Amino acid sequence: MKPRRNFFRYFFILISLILFRKKVKTHTTLSEYEEITGFRYYGQPSKYEKIFRWIIANASLRGNGLSYTPLSKLNGNITPNGLHFERHHYGVPVKKPEEYRLEIINLEGQKRNFGIEDLKNKKLLTIKTFIECGGNSNVMYNPRPIKSSVDHIHGLFSISEWTGISLKSLLKDYEKLYRDKKNIWIEFISFDKGSYNISLPIKVIKEKSMIAFYQNGEPIRPEQGYPSRLVISGWEGSTHVKWLKQIKFRNGPAYTRNETSRYTDLLSNGKARQFSFIMDLKSVITKPSLGDRLKKGKVLISGYAWSGSTKIKKVEISVNGGKTWKKADINQEKISVVRFNYIYNWKGNETIIQSRCIDNRLRIQPTREQVIKKMGKNATYHFNGITSWKIKANGEIEHIYI
Repeated sequence: MKPRRNFFRYFFILISLILFRKKVKTHTTLSEYEEITGFRYYGQPSKYEKIFRWIIANASLRGNGLSYTPLSKLNGNITPNGLHFERHHYGVPVKKPEEYRLEIINLEGQKRNFGIEDLKNKKLLTIKTFIECGGNSNVMYNPRPIKSSVDHIHGLFSISEWTGISLKSLLKDYEKLYRDKKNIWIEFISFDKGSYNISLPIKVIKEKSMIAFYQNGEPIRPEQGYPSRLVISGWEGSTHVKWLKQIKFRNGPAYTRNETSRYTDLLSNGKARQFSFIMDLKSVITKPSLGDRLKKGKVLISGYAWSGSTKIKKVEISVNGGKTWKKADINQEKISVVRFNYIYNWKGNETIIQSRCIDNRLRIQPTREQVIKKMGKNATYHFNGITSWKIKANGEIEHIYI
């Protein structure tokens, strides 16, 4: 019995070391001048607002893990920089701006280098878009519903305004190269410890990609790729390479780890779908969520809807488990992500609420069952099915499957 007890003891110690969850409190030490004047050099949230990201990290490898955007605590169409989700494979590297160089390598191996000021002095543009991790919502593939809030289920999703230079303009001198040849791809390489890399087809991404230096008006923060990162509107988070070091032209894909063993879809027929970069249409209810307790009367049902390939046409809400659907109000912005709202007069009965979106191509967000039928039970990425929330008679919220 003793070896068995030791096995379980060491097993749980190992699990606790590898995966741990911790809420991190923000604290700021004020300078004497700030204390005297009542002003701050950098503004902070009110002490009465306790909004934190949920962190799941690897205790044995600093910087490997992720943090979730607290969707249930936010509103509007911008995620604050300090609450944008994070996913790091090899930690957060540090690079002084004066030491930074972005290298471009053509097919013949010829190199060009740009400093950060060289890049920032080019024509800048700004786009507003979402970034969603390809593994966001993957707990919905589990055979049993996870008893957690929307933050943990769908929180690897954030919306920001990014400012930088277009990839097309940066690669203008190489246009003839990829215009005349059919299968030119570009490998983007990071300067993190693992040299994170992924290759992408230049003809597809050149119109929708940028090298970003600013997020929501301020320089990109270290955990988001300082001093520069790739941003590709509507594509999965794995393609938005942070801490960009090198852009390398290739004759075809590089078939890196992040294109083969990772970020590929194992389908129900046993085959793997590769290069599924674009995020499908999806909506999630962010309010109410687990932890809320409703009172009888008017209840606000709100959330986000988005698509990586087109615009959202409308969002619908069901308050009876999908039997009937009613149109929600959405903020009509010319972007692929919208905020929706719906007022529901709850009478204290047990019921199930859901949201679904319809895009400009009249595609309807699938049910969970439809996604699993297509993707199979062993899938990990690109879950975009409808999420169901039960409102209990006592007003509590519970995540369920139907």
